[in-house]
Amino acid sequence: MQSTRRISMRHLWLLLLLLVVTGTLSAQDVVIERVVGEEYTTITKVLPKRARKHDFRFSVGTYMGGNRQYLHQDCWGSDCASDFRGQVSAADTYLTDRLHWGAYSLSYVYHVRRWFQFGGTVTFAATTQSRRDVVTDVKLENLNMYSVAVMPTVRFVYLYRNKVQLYSALSLGINFGSTVPLPCADMTILGCTFGSKFFGFAEFGTGVGGWGRVGIGYRLDAKKREKK
Repeated sequence: MQSTRRISMRHLWLLLLLLVVTGTLSAQDVVIERVVGEEYTTITKVLPKRARKHDFRFSVGTYMGGNRQYLHQDCWGSDCASDFRGQVSAADTYLTDRLHWGAYSLSYVYHVRRWFQFGGTVTFAATTQSRRDVVTDVKLENLNMYSVAVMPTVRFVYLYRNKVQLYSALSLGINFGSTVPLPCADMTILGCTFGSKFFGFAEFGTGVGGWGRVGIGYRLDAKKREKK
């Protein structure tokens, strides 16, 4: 338990350090130098503070140990029984291997600033398993488990360019599923997008979304409010 906390704090400090050291990259102006004859011409392009974009994403993540509390049960039915009759009943059956099908996430954020985005994420994960008869191998019951995490999301962008972005993100919410609702969290330690309107992305993180995620996304410009 102590090692888990130590790793989580290490990730948090790394995230804060990256925010302090590289967080100003997205706010920097772009300096372009051109050579005209024998003279150098320097053009400074001032980047706007607001991005005014909607951002939709779909991703697939790997299995994460943190999902164990949402998608795992140590025993089922007669397996939990301590009496002799229950143990005999359990001996006539067996459990198949538990398969984890990954974590699938849908997210939306609004680009409030070039360095800050806010929205929400929904993550679905599942495991499948069944109980079968020892003699006939007939399936007796399904023991599948599901979880759905609903989380507000904030994203901090270190580098904001038209076709490349570097960022970190944090999501906190509630996980609903086969077990009782429980608090959950997800953190993107480092992510990168490639493309402008339609784009792909890859992330390294921790939490219900998995330690590794890849996906696709779509951005569109928000309508500007007309001044009256």
